[in-house]
Parts: sequence; C-alpha cells; structure tokens
Amino acid sequence: MSATMRSVRQQAFGGPEVLQLTEAERPVPMATEVLVRVRAVGLNPVEAMIRSGQFPLLGEPPFILGWDVSGVV
Repeated sequence: MSATMRSVRQQAFGGPEVLQLTEAERPVPMATEVLVRVRAVGLNPVEAMIRSGQFPLLGEPPFILGWDVSGVV
C-alpha cells in the first residue's frame, strides 16, 4: 500500500473553487481505529455550509470534507 493518499482539501472558505486535489500522508490507525480504502465519498448540505464558512464546526481551514464514505476496511 502506498505511503500517500489523494485528498480534496480546502485552504480557505468559499465556493467549490476553493477545493484542491492534494497528496497527503496515509494515516496510521491507532489500536481502536480502522483504515478504510475509500471507493466513494458523498458530500451533504452541511458540508457545503462548512466549506463556505456559514457553519463554523471545524474552525479555520485547512481541512478535508467528505465524511460519508464507502470503501474497504
């Protein structure tokens, strides 16, 4: 398995144009976690509000949205 992964990250608040495809280090799961090889991701309306800065759940960017995933454990 590769030591890196692709992710869609945002560095600032805004519309879809702030999303950037980036390479990131693959996380190493702790003893109580699993690593999922993501095959599909969905974005819901709350994530669009977080991306635009209307719903400050995560604080300031940078961060990665897309928490609804399907894949292989």
